[in-house]
Amino acid sequence: MPTTRELGIGFVPYSPLGRGFLTGAVKPAAEYEEGDMRRTDPRWQPGNFEKNLDAVRKLGELAEQKGIMVSQLALAWLLAQGDEIVPIPGTRHIERLEENTAAADVSLSADDLERIRQILPDGAFGARYAGGMVPEWV
Repeated sequence: MPTTRELGIGFVPYSPLGRGFLTGAVKPAAEYEEGDMRRTDPRWQPGNFEKNLDAVRKLGELAEQKGIMVSQLALAWLLAQGDEIVPIPGTRHIERLEENTAAADVSLSADDLERIRQILPDGAFGARYAGGMVPEWV
């Protein structure tokens, strides 16, 4: 991120709603169809899955206090990271598009941002990708 900022390059976070984790549409790895990457994603595996569910529950408490959805909280958090951050969540439903767009109007205080940091100090529990799927940058 420091290099993109230095060069004035925008950044589009991939899967800003955590492949469904932050939308409430989540289930354990084994319940997804064969071929769905969440079956092998470390964040869906036993141990990490439960920790991530608990974190989303805590984020839900904060979102509820603010009168918004967890997905809106997540998108507002991304937007609060800098003007060069442009999350583009995917959706198939106009209602979700409207919810996602409304996240741009959510204001997060320094206390809100700190609470989110306390809930997920290192981001999600588990690696972003299973071994062998991580690109090697040269």
